[in-house]
Amino acid sequence: MAFSEQDLKMHLKTEEVKRVYLLYGEESYLTMHYMEQLVRKSGVRQDDELSVFNFQRFDGQECSFDAIEAAAEALPLMADKKCVTVSNCDVTAAALFDRALALVSDPPEDTVLIFWMTTVLADGKLNAKWKQFADAIDQNGGMCVAFPRKTNEEIARILCAGAGRRGALMKTEIAKKLVEQSGNDMNLLLNELDKLCALAGNGEITTEILEQVATKNLNAQAYELSNAILQNHYEKAYIILHRLFACKAEPVAILAALSNAYADMYRAKVAAIGGRQAETLVEEFDYKGKAFRLRYAARDCSKLSLESLRESLDMLAQADRRLKSSSADKRTVLEEVAAKLIVTAKLGKVE
Repeated sequence: MAFSEQDLKMHLKTEEVKRVYLLYGEESYLTMHYMEQLVRKSGVRQDDELSVFNFQRFDGQECSFDAIEAAAEALPLMADKKCVTVSNCDVTAAALFDRALALVSDPPEDTVLIFWMTTVLADGKLNAKWKQFADAIDQNGGMCVAFPRKTNEEIARILCAGAGRRGALMKTEIAKKLVEQSGNDMNLLLNELDKLCALAGNGEITTEILEQVATKNLNAQAYELSNAILQNHYEKAYIILHRLFACKAEPVAILAALSNAYADMYRAKVAAIGGRQAETLVEEFDYKGKAFRLRYAARDCSKLSLESLRESLDMLAQADRRLKSSSADKRTVLEEVAAKLIVTAKLGKVE
C-alpha cells in the first residue's frame, strides 16, 4: 500500500530503517526532500573518505541497471549500512522489469535502497507493472510513499511556516496570492520565498514586496492583461504584452492563456445568468486547486454582456488561426486582437 507523507514523517522519528523505499508523485520537491531525509536516516556518512563506497547516487535514465545492482549488492566498507539512491528509473521498461522486481523482492540486508521519481510517472493505476513493483516492495518490508499535488491552502501553510523559519512573517492571504501568481510548483515557490524573505528581512512580506519581486507566471500575466483590457487601460495592456515579448514568451502560449481567461469569464457569466455561483463549476470544468480563477472571472465579467464575451472568444479563435496558419507577424496579431478586445469590452459593458 502507498503510505502518506504523514506516515513517512512518523517513520523518520523511529529507529527502524527499511531496506527499500519508493518515493513518487506530483510533488517533486517533497520527493527530493524526503529522499535526503531517508539518506540521513540510513546513518551513512556522506562526508568522509569511505562515502564513495557506502553512499552512491544514480540517475536511472543515464546509468545501466548493472551498476545499480552491483552497488546495491556490494557490502558496506567499515560501516553497518550503505545507501544507494536511484532517481527516475523506469523499472517498467521491458529490459529492466524482471531484474528490478527481483532486486526489491529480495533486497540486500546491508543496503538502504531508495528509488525516487520526479519526472517518471510511477502510477500503479495506469500501469500494472508499477503496481506489481510497489507491491513487491510492500510485501518485502519496504515502504512506498506517494506525494500527491497539494492544495493551494496546504501550500500556503507551508510557505507561511517557511517564512517563519527564515525570520520573516508571511500572512496566509499573501501566501495564497503568491501561489496564484507564481503557480503551485514547490521548487519555484521556495525560490520565490527566499527572494521575498531576503527583501523583507525580519519584517513582514507585504503585498508591495510581493508585487516588487515575485515572478508572475504566464497565466497570471494573462489574467492581468485581460483585466487591463476589460478596464479599458490601453497603456497597461500593451505594457504587459511588451513585457511578455521581452521575456520571450511564445505568442501562441500568450494567446492560449488569454483565451483561457476569457473562457473562464464566459463560464462564470453563463453560471451567473443561470443563478449559480461561479465556484460551483470547479468539478464540471476541472478547476480543482484553481477555484480562484472562477472567483476572479466572476468579478471581471460582472459588467460585460454575454454577447460581448462571445464576440471576444471568436476574435481570439480567429487570432489563433492566424498565428498557426499564416505568415503574419505574430506580435502584430496579438497587438491587434488586444485592441479589438478593448473596443469590444468598452462597447459591451452592461450599465
